[in-house]
Amino acid sequence: MPQPHEIKTTVTSALAEHPYKHDYAPQVTAASVLSDALTAFGFASDGTTRYYLFHNGHEAPPEATVGKLAGHAKAMHLKLRTETTNG
Repeated sequence: MPQPHEIKTTVTSALAEHPYKHDYAPQVTAASVLSDALTAFGFASDGTTRYYLFHNGHEAPPEATVGKLAGHAKAMHLKLRTETTNG
């Protein structure tokens, strides 16, 4: 059960069987959510893949807070995206 003012956050990935769900305080950054989701999905950086979160049609800046991304919503859905880089 979320604490007052926490935002129910769901992260999905085409590469994961199940979504990652967690309740976050509004001041938590997208970078922290990304790190938690990667750990939950068992994904590790291999130097050639960039992972990022996508929200409402745009890449979520790592420094953006959950509260800023969600706005007035009590829940939000983020998509985990990958980009292959030449490393």
